Amino acid sequence: MQKESLGLYLYCLYCGGNSLPDLVGVDGEHKVFTLSYGDVNAAISFVPLKEFGASALEQRMGNLEWIAPRVLIHERVIEKIMEAYPVMPTRFCTIFADRERIEEILRLHHVEITHFFSDIADKEEWGVKGYIDGSQLQKAIKGLSPAVQPVAEKLKEASPGQAYLLRKKRDLAIKDGLNGMTLKITEKVFQDLLAHAVMGVKNKLFKLEEHKEREEMILNAAFLVLKSDVRIFRGKVKETEEKYHSRGLAFSVTGPWPPYNFCPVFGDESGG
Repeated sequence: MQKESLGLYLYCLYCGGNSLPDLVGVDGEHKVFTLSYGDVNAAISFVPLKEFGASALEQRMGNLEWIAPRVLIHERVIEKIMEAYPVMPTRFCTIFADRERIEEILRLHHVEITHFFSDIADKEEWGVKGYIDGSQLQKAIKGLSPAVQPVAEKLKEASPGQAYLLRKKRDLAIKDGLNGMTLKITEKVFQDLLAHAVMGVKNKLFKLEEHKEREEMILNAAFLVLKSDVRIFRGKVKETEEKYHSRGLAFSVTGPWPPYNFCPVFGDESGG
């Protein structure tokens, strides 16, 4: 019988002792174990290349039923390790053909990796998302915007033909006012929160599910926060939520997360 061809799946790097909790990897069979170089450890597990090889992954990456449970395992492994050690998480399905390539990365980037762990030792990543209920903010703009008020007055006495053009002009003014006010508020919120964090990044906004069609994401940010300041940071997000709620804006905070947004980039991590 031909021996099954296996690759190595990398979950994260971590600093500290090399003992791990009893964890099963993304294939649901092989256990997670450690490969060490100095004081830096790689959490890895074997995976069958017939399922996790490059050609197999190319076909499966569009299959949500296949991806979803494995993403959950990937995250669970990292979060369990994060309970005991600082971690440098890697992307889902970072796979290597052999241990020599992983050892080479640990050796070549050892200084950057150890600096990263030193930098995040007393910090956590927290996510902040903001949403807008456009209909609520539009009402405020109709009453406040100097570009909207004159058009609204003219509409009262306009002929049907003029009214059509005036409504188009009014709607455009509302849209411009909505976009301008939203950008102004989100930038202020980001800067206010950044004052209570070490670092912050704005990530790509994404479209919400269909049943939330009236809401739109306006902020998707991550912050690196001192553990000693987490309570203050979370309180600031709550304060922000209360301040803008009446204008149709909502803000939420989640975490702590593995510090994906603040990891150094070493180029192409995949060696498989």
